[in-house]
Amino acid sequence: MVVGLLALVGALPATPAWSSTTPEQGTEESSQPSPPAAGADDAATAGNPTVVFGIPGLTIGDIDPERTPNLFELASGGAIANLNVRTIGSATCPASGWLSLGAGARAVAGPEHEPDLDNPARCPSLIAPTSAAGATAEAEGADPSAAGGDEDLAEAARIPDFASVREPNEGTGYTVDYGMLARLVREAPTAPSGLDACAAAQGPGAAYAVADEDGAVRNYTDDAIGAGCRLSLIDLGSIGSRSWLYDPIPNYSYTVPVDYDRRTAVAEADRRLGAALDELREQSEGEPTVIVAGLGDSSGSPRLRAFIGSGPGFAAGTVSSASTRSPALLQLTDLAPGILEHLGIDSPSGITFDVSASSASTEDRLLDLETEATKAETVYENLSTFSLTLDIAFYVLVVLCGLLLSTAVARAWVPGLARVPGLRRVPGLRQSPGASGFERVQAGAESLSVHRLLGWIGFVLATVPMGAFLAGLLPWARFPEPDLGLGVSVVIGSAAMLVIALLPPWGRTWRGRVGALTSVTLLVIAVDLATGSRLQANSLLGYNPIVGGRFYGLGNQGAAIFIVSLFILLGLVVSRLRAAGRTRAVVLVPAVVGLLAVFVSGNPSWGAKFGGTIATLAGLLVLLALVSRIRLSLFRLGLIGLASLGVLLGIAFLDWLRPAGSRSHFGNFFDQLVTGEALQVVGRKLGANLHIIQINPALAIVTPLAIIAILLFLRYLLHFPRFRGRTRTAAVLDHWQGRLPALFTDEDLHSGFLAAVTGLAVGLVLTDSGIAVPSTGAMVLLPYLLALCADRGLSGAGPELAENGPDRRTSAGRVGSAGRTADRGTSVTPGTDTNGSVR
Repeated sequence: MVVGLLALVGALPATPAWSSTTPEQGTEESSQPSPPAAGADDAATAGNPTVVFGIPGLTIGDIDPERTPNLFELASGGAIANLNVRTIGSATCPASGWLSLGAGARAVAGPEHEPDLDNPARCPSLIAPTSAAGATAEAEGADPSAAGGDEDLAEAARIPDFASVREPNEGTGYTVDYGMLARLVREAPTAPSGLDACAAAQGPGAAYAVADEDGAVRNYTDDAIGAGCRLSLIDLGSIGSRSWLYDPIPNYSYTVPVDYDRRTAVAEADRRLGAALDELREQSEGEPTVIVAGLGDSSGSPRLRAFIGSGPGFAAGTVSSASTRSPALLQLTDLAPGILEHLGIDSPSGITFDVSASSASTEDRLLDLETEATKAETVYENLSTFSLTLDIAFYVLVVLCGLLLSTAVARAWVPGLARVPGLRRVPGLRQSPGASGFERVQAGAESLSVHRLLGWIGFVLATVPMGAFLAGLLPWARFPEPDLGLGVSVVIGSAAMLVIALLPPWGRTWRGRVGALTSVTLLVIAVDLATGSRLQANSLLGYNPIVGGRFYGLGNQGAAIFIVSLFILLGLVVSRLRAAGRTRAVVLVPAVVGLLAVFVSGNPSWGAKFGGTIATLAGLLVLLALVSRIRLSLFRLGLIGLASLGVLLGIAFLDWLRPAGSRSHFGNFFDQLVTGEALQVVGRKLGANLHIIQINPALAIVTPLAIIAILLFLRYLLHFPRFRGRTRTAAVLDHWQGRLPALFTDEDLHSGFLAAVTGLAVGLVLTDSGIAVPSTGAMVLLPYLLALCADRGLSGAGPELAENGPDRRTSAGRVGSAGRTADRGTSVTPGTDTNGSVR
């Protein structure tokens, strides 16, 4: 099975003149650009230069034919995209954006400021290069020849105290190669005729991009366009403030600069861009390549920023990259390798600009990208609210379980409970003949069908997570109020899932309803992954391009829902097959369906989910062992874990064999194993796990609450001998005697439950969302179980079962698809042997 899976996956395609004055408002400039150098050498500007203009804070929505004619002109004839600028932390300061551009990796710029109660965090000011390296060394009494004979380095400007700029990157888990872009351009063996193999920098931001590890900035000038280099980087200032204030914890609030007028700021940036473009056209004999990028955040909350590429190689349309696999979406770290590829220079990552030509008008292309940016922004701003709402709903569900399943509490605090709609008497329930008066009260309350009420509540709640994904099918971002549109779309998606699950014939029983809901969940996720994972992106339970943790494939919370739905469905299917006497199909069907699920999750072109695939495969092996009646010892569980890890490493190896720019997360992780960077990645993911608990403790509480609910309210403690009978530990269940559902007396449902729990436990350890995986899984697992308890044959275990434990079913005592129970067999706990070990 393992070899076949590997073979199947392997067959797939698979500032001299820039003053440091601070403007009063609007676009903050490092300085005012100087006029073109007089008498520039025509030969020095021959050929087709590439010029990168950085405007931190610029968004696609800022581009307008009237307010920003120069930006609009570039967008009309070139390729555009939304740009993710996330580096390290929730927002990216302009200095960090420029530093990341030059390194081609996520980096954060210092110096770090001491905590300030008035300003909790502040973007560091860009430090303009001052003196040449030789002058600095001489001033310090050092030998200027220490530059090693490199005349350019000896004459280079230098950023003072660059060590403090680099310092925040120590221990982040990212490898930062400072000035990589400029160095590779400088080291290229050839350059176009009339252009020098160098990268010129104009403005302090550009200096950060060009600076090497020691802060040396070669070719720093007040006229980068006239420097004759094949690559020029020009800092046009920020839309907002370079020292923009933000408070990422605890409430993610961001401070807008005082007297900030964004339209005026954008118009000023466009004016400066127009002046630079006029100079470029005058000095270039051929058609230059122009790139404009919003390199960071500088006002308000984090957003997707703008990217425009114009000139040779950038046809009118959109541009994307292999790292995002999303139309019209780039990462900040894609820019350096993309520029190198455009210049014909190999880059370490192999990422290229993928341009898609379009016949749509400029206005339509801009509107489409602005809509996608609005989606990302709306989801980003409403994510906490949605998550907290789900958390509270789950808390209420757990409290209801405790109140309604505890007779004493329910009768004391909920008078008139018997008159509540849906809480009617269920015929055929028995009471223990020797019960005490208190036990008779409990047995009488057993006639109330509280399980049915809890089943409906849980079932409706279970539709909400998939409703959040299905909301992506509606154009809610084009609504006048996107926030309202998002909420309405989630409700519509949840209602659609509910209606489908209630349709006959499957909607006539609770097992059928849960089976339909889990089936549709798996089908929707699988089809979405196979067609580009559009529903996962910009979803309240998926991933967000502003955050930039993942851009394609199966997200962590989606994986949790996928795992739980898969194994609950397989438990139902196996139970049905066993009742029909299909002994071979009992193992064959879950094996085939489970391997298909592993393929969907693990395929680098579809799910590309490393930890989630290991979790799914581990859960599947546990399920197959249980339905085959194979006893699971700790040794065998360890073998299951090693086998799952081995399969995934094999897939990762096959993905690693592809070109660097075509690899998925699997291949990149294997490359990190080879290069020795894997421990840094693991450390970074562990930090992400702890960060989730810090910023969202409400979600972290869901998992222990779910465990309590299952152990107590669904009487799972009775699966362990020490909790049965009249021992001291058994007293913990006394308040729920006679009211506990007998769901786990169905061995096959129990096997599906254990497989789901195994998958969530593995996901807790192996994914970078940590506690979010079992917590999200619990939000559908517990509702599924409560819905299954609403079947009459699976609820209403008498008090005697609390003492003796649930009965083991014989072949004549299995639960059918409609939930009816036949005669019972011997009194042995299902799924365990006499000493309590899991089988």
